[in-house]
Amino acid sequence: MKDKSHIYFIFSIIFGLIIISQIADWLLKPESFDKFGHYRWNAIGEIQSQKLVNQNIKVCSGCHNDIFQLHEKDAHYNVPCVDCHGAGNLHVAFHKGGKDAINITVKQAVLKKEYNLEGCLYCHRKLAARPSDFPQVDVAQHFKFLNITDPKTKCTDCHSPHEPIFLLTDVRQSRLHPIVYRCNDCHNKPVKSSYSDVSNHPKIFECKDCHSEIVNDFNQRPHHNYVECRTCHLFHKEDETIGRIYKNGNAKFCLLCHEKKSFKSETYPPKIEWPSHISKLGYIKSGDEKTCLNCHSNQIHKMVLGNSNSPHKGNWRKEHKNFAFNKTNNKMNSSCNLCHQKDFCSSCHRLDMPHPADFAEGHKDIVRKKGKTLCYNCHGRQFCATCHE
Repeated sequence: MKDKSHIYFIFSIIFGLIIISQIADWLLKPESFDKFGHYRWNAIGEIQSQKLVNQNIKVCSGCHNDIFQLHEKDAHYNVPCVDCHGAGNLHVAFHKGGKDAINITVKQAVLKKEYNLEGCLYCHRKLAARPSDFPQVDVAQHFKFLNITDPKTKCTDCHSPHEPIFLLTDVRQSRLHPIVYRCNDCHNKPVKSSYSDVSNHPKIFECKDCHSEIVNDFNQRPHHNYVECRTCHLFHKEDETIGRIYKNGNAKFCLLCHEKKSFKSETYPPKIEWPSHISKLGYIKSGDEKTCLNCHSNQIHKMVLGNSNSPHKGNWRKEHKNFAFNKTNNKMNSSCNLCHQKDFCSSCHRLDMPHPADFAEGHKDIVRKKGKTLCYNCHGRQFCATCHE
């Protein structure tokens, strides 16, 4: 090769670049880089020394413990406060006081509250891309189901963001339950027939497979036959085989459908004024969280409430006659029928209550057979003397 100068030139450039890169690496590489890996070790300490922006839920609980307790037991327990309220650093600094609060205004310290409809639908709007077991709502269908007439109704008009389904017990203590599927977990359109009507359809676990007696009893009672089991017994999937089912008896949960509000239609489902409904029935304890079930469980299905506390106050067994029988119109109080069947009185009194119109004519035979002490349960010993000398 006659002329090699161009080769020397190229290699000189490459060698020069290597030298320059080594010098740049020596001058510019941080001191702690590559100390324990391909990163700057001192960066960890620098990040830790920065002031917190997103506040931990434990920081919030220091001042808002009552809300924290509600939040921890209900379905939003794993949703941090910052998801709805924002970072919270200015709010915390302002209320703690000190030099950090000097330049923070009251307006800056107020936390945002994403309590409008879109704020909730950001997570809960029904989307095909979301897992079917994640709680989702189709607003149009949801409003139609509850007969909500105002399209501007917010989720928080019924639900509390801190305890959205008003569970009485901790959500993590709810009963483990085999996986439960619904048709809309796979089908986008409403399904009107049973899977058993479809040939070669995979077997689906249904409530009646284990709870046939309760399901049959439920289907025979007309009050709630427009809903399915999972409308009240909400199911949360934990993996592909199992989940947790919420057995919720809180009156607030019943009121999600049955409380009378301006944005709901008055036709269906039946609605009540709350809490004036309780105040009218003065013999019921307003603080009882299972108030609705104490009276209306027979309109749902057979159940064991596990509540030994009577909704009646005082010595009700002895004093109930003053309430049950209206002396003014000589009739039984119809409020008793809200909870008790018509034959309930006769289970103790061993007589038709109230007494039939011709009772006076033949009552002596009943007294002779069953004894005067039966009469004394309601009537004083001097009662007979008003007619008999």
